[in-house]
Amino acid sequence: MSFVRPRVIFRADGDARMGLGHVVRCLALADMLQPDFETIFVIRQPGENVQSQIEQSCLQTWLVPEGLNETQEIAWLRQQLTPTDIVVLDGYHFSPRYAQTLWLQGQPVVCLDDLVNHYIWADLIINQAGGIQPEAYRHVPGAQLCLGPAYALLRRPFQEATRTAVTQPDTQRIFLNMGGADPENHTLALLQQMQLLFPAKAVDVVTGAAYPHQASLQQYAQNQDQVRLHHALPAEQMAALLQSCGIHVCPPSGMAYECCAVGGLLFLHPIADNQRQLLNFLTETGLAFPYSTLAQLPEPELAALALAGRQRQRQVFDGQAAYRFQRAFSELYAASQLGVRRARTEDAQQYFTWANDPEVRRNAIHSAPIEWPTHLQWFTRRLTDPDSFLYIFEREGTAVGQVRIEFSDSVGTIDYSVATAYRGRGLGVALLRRALGQLRRDKPGQWALEGQVKASNLPSCRVFQRLGFAQLAAVQLHNDTYEVFRLAVASADFS
Repeated sequence: MSFVRPRVIFRADGDARMGLGHVVRCLALADMLQPDFETIFVIRQPGENVQSQIEQSCLQTWLVPEGLNETQEIAWLRQQLTPTDIVVLDGYHFSPRYAQTLWLQGQPVVCLDDLVNHYIWADLIINQAGGIQPEAYRHVPGAQLCLGPAYALLRRPFQEATRTAVTQPDTQRIFLNMGGADPENHTLALLQQMQLLFPAKAVDVVTGAAYPHQASLQQYAQNQDQVRLHHALPAEQMAALLQSCGIHVCPPSGMAYECCAVGGLLFLHPIADNQRQLLNFLTETGLAFPYSTLAQLPEPELAALALAGRQRQRQVFDGQAAYRFQRAFSELYAASQLGVRRARTEDAQQYFTWANDPEVRRNAIHSAPIEWPTHLQWFTRRLTDPDSFLYIFEREGTAVGQVRIEFSDSVGTIDYSVATAYRGRGLGVALLRRALGQLRRDKPGQWALEGQVKASNLPSCRVFQRLGFAQLAAVQLHNDTYEVFRLAVASADFS
């Protein structure tokens, strides 16, 4: 039987008006996920250059039919998907309902976000900007947060650049790029400013595939001996060019992270409101300077500043983001393969077997074996109790574990177990993550969950920690120490 790779479906748009940042970072992520995943890009009316870039990183391109509004597009997309397809959404023009509709239908959803301004319906949230705390996000319970430069969305040549030796940057050459589109032509304005500041330095100007002012820029540069123009460079050539330039000027965007990956004296010129967060992080941590300070730095100090900047940037950008993303997406796919359903009367024997498993009894608060009449009475009550949620998880028709959540008022107590034959495979995180998501679908409103784990049961403790549960003070029960974990879940807008 041939191996069928799991699919990741990227949904982003890019053109001269909105820029290419969303497309570029999705393609960087797609490249990181290969060869473990089959990647497909969904886009509206891409230009020829954008289409060419997509084809270099993704196996297929699906074009959104013209004339569809967002609701119609979601319905069209759902017809193309299988239940385990992971959908990656990246774009400010998508309303929260886009992800919500897919997620509530059980589709695995990933959101690339840098706004932190609304409830996010996703299993995985990616924000590569630094300085963002998990508490800043409102999201579905169990969502994994991939935050900061550890999850930098770098294209392959820039990942490789982080593993090269640190050398002295050449500060006689300046790199200038103002994004893939730059409709307001900051490129030309900054080029003219830098020529006045540093008339003896060479300036390498890179414009993107959607840059609409190429003709006028070429006309300006044709008599400028110190200016070299580059257009729509492939990633390999872009990385090589950055390596040859010791001073980098760009917006606080994905381009800034690529500059940091190579290393040098970085100056940032924001061109959009959503870039302020990244600007603050990079300048406050000393990884970059505001562009406005370029004229204030003494010329003799630029070389030393560039070397120090490259060394500092190398400490933050470690080149391991691809590994982290592969792990996160593999775990999400593993969870999506688990079927989940509410327990039924005919599951009584299965629950009885699980409950009396020696390992389960050893880690239980009450460790004595359970008798069948007692179990049956308890199980029957739980099936009709509106405050009890008993979830069974199956893989290819075989039960692999259970999660039970019993509420008292607005606080639910969690109990879970993995079938003996499936232990040691990391299923604990997958089971609980799926259970938390299903509980969000089944129980609207605000609530909290608590789990008590025997202190010696380190694997279960790590499961709760990885799912974002806060660790509270330990308690003593029946002469044993139990760690207490709690997760507060905010109310979500289901409108």
